[in-house]
Amino acid sequence: MDLSAKLAILADAAKYDASCASSGSAKRDSRDGQGLGSTEGMGICHSYAPDGRCISLLKVLLTNHCVYDCLYCVNRSSSNVPRARFRVEELVQLTLDFYRRNLIEGLFLSSGIIRSPDYTMEQVVEVARQLREDHHFRGYIHLKTIPDADPELIRQAGLFADRIVLVCRPDHPLAGRSAVTWAEMAVHPVVAMSRTTSVRQLMDVACAQAGVTIHPLYEASHLATIGGLVGAGSGVAALPSLSLPLLRFAGLSSVPLESPVMERGIGIVLRAGRTASVAARGLLAMLAQHREPPVAEDRSGDGVKVD
Repeated sequence: MDLSAKLAILADAAKYDASCASSGSAKRDSRDGQGLGSTEGMGICHSYAPDGRCISLLKVLLTNHCVYDCLYCVNRSSSNVPRARFRVEELVQLTLDFYRRNLIEGLFLSSGIIRSPDYTMEQVVEVARQLREDHHFRGYIHLKTIPDADPELIRQAGLFADRIVLVCRPDHPLAGRSAVTWAEMAVHPVVAMSRTTSVRQLMDVACAQAGVTIHPLYEASHLATIGGLVGAGSGVAALPSLSLPLLRFAGLSSVPLESPVMERGIGIVLRAGRTASVAARGLLAMLAQHREPPVAEDRSGDGVKVD
């Protein structure tokens, strides 16, 4: 099956996932020649950046094959629908091609379950890994977690999420950039987390690798204080992308930092050789379903949204 046929099947199959912000809108199209645009088309969905902009995402399934026969699902194993499956490399290249043509600003990826939940989640995570690590893709990525997948695989998906970004006022000269280097940030007044925090340690390592020295104008231990100082125009800050929802009150913009790219892994510690208790397993399941993911910001994106 050629790539265009796979895209037609798997984009159409993905339209039943109603997680995107535009999915609940009234059905409208302009096929009668009256007006412009459509809310019904497959393949593209929309999400919203913190500044209110609507961004376009390629919305597809990795596959609509599924080992389960859930009666509510159009892709259930007994359903008589055309089936297709992307190879990881095919979907990665398709995303890059669409992005380079300015058709999308990121990827929304879900999947039917093939072989097992763990195998499927591994494939989904591998798409994100290749985009981020092999191709240095800085667009927005939204991954849907696979039910019953190993929490470790969900943690791996999150490892691609918490990137360190520059935070500044929307009217700051760096706010409109697709990316900023640490050296470029260093020429501006900086508000930094205190030296005892892991965020500050990552910033110091990045500056050392970039060969620059930053002397913060202010230091603080709390994110709200940093957000308030940046919002007041006291400087810019380097913060994890997962912290951005906590700073919405300040109306700030964010830009990915590069040269080098710094990312922070966040996981759950379990005692070796011990089976997690029922309560602990329940907590893991709740976190996998309800943890707040990073939000999209500009064309560059800040990370991988996992839900």
